[in-house]
Amino acid sequence: MKTQHTSQAERLRRAASDAFTLIEIMVVVVLLSLIILGLLLMFDQTEKAFRAGTAQTDQLEAGRMFNDFLTRDVEQIVPTGQSNTVNFWAQIPNYQPLRQILPPGSTRTSLLQDVYFVSRQNQTMSAVAYFVRTNPGIGGNPDLAGTLYRYQTNIPAGVFNSNPHWAFDSVFTATNGTNASGPVSKMLDGVVEFRIHCYDTNGYLLNGESAINYYSNYVNFQDWQIPGGGTTSNDMQLYIFSNNIEPAYVEVQLGVLEPAVLKRYKSIPSAIARSNFLANHAGNVQLFRQRIPIRNVDPSAY
Repeated sequence: MKTQHTSQAERLRRAASDAFTLIEIMVVVVLLSLIILGLLLMFDQTEKAFRAGTAQTDQLEAGRMFNDFLTRDVEQIVPTGQSNTVNFWAQIPNYQPLRQILPPGSTRTSLLQDVYFVSRQNQTMSAVAYFVRTNPGIGGNPDLAGTLYRYQTNIPAGVFNSNPHWAFDSVFTATNGTNASGPVSKMLDGVVEFRIHCYDTNGYLLNGESAINYYSNYVNFQDWQIPGGGTTSNDMQLYIFSNNIEPAYVEVQLGVLEPAVLKRYKSIPSAIARSNFLANHAGNVQLFRQRIPIRNVDPSAY
């Protein structure tokens, strides 16, 4: 009996030595928790990267589609041949432009311009305008980031020729959001730059020093007054072309803010805080630039 009792005790001691202790179980639980936490963090980062990539792809696609749409519009600009109307007009409104910080310590100034031009199909004249506004209605001055709108009104050629100022004046009515005589369409959100440059038939930038026939009567250029003083020859405060003159090339630069950054920007109540926020997010702006040749340019104007 003593031998049998001893062997049973020995087996119990061996079983006890082979079992997991509480500390070992706790260590295993902690390790498994760390592994699961790491997998969850990796999944979360992967999901964020996927969403960011999808949003960027959608934004790039929207920018490319808009560029294609704008190209079809701009390349059909026509000279009206009338000295008392406007073939093409672009202006920088009176506002404080966005300045964004670029490495290493340089800055980029983004501009928002209004643009208007005339095109023709058969006996129908079309007045088209693009402009950026920031309030839910269309009226008001642009802010640092806003919505790009397109306005168009179609007029019989005879009516246009008898009252050519009506089409141009209707643009200002439309941009103020009251009694617009043509449809206003929303194109893109989060636009921080819509910049226009005009070029002659040789590809030279048009500015106050450009040589154009009938310059004093049918073309008006004004240098952009940089806020804080000074001027620049690269950006024009105002372009006006009339009679048989129009730009030979129109270069458009579009800057669109990423959707997530735009959402954060809109949630900031203070104007100064919004400006500081955008100033430090230059890397979150997608830029699109293209130079569009005008089909119906009159070479004798240059």
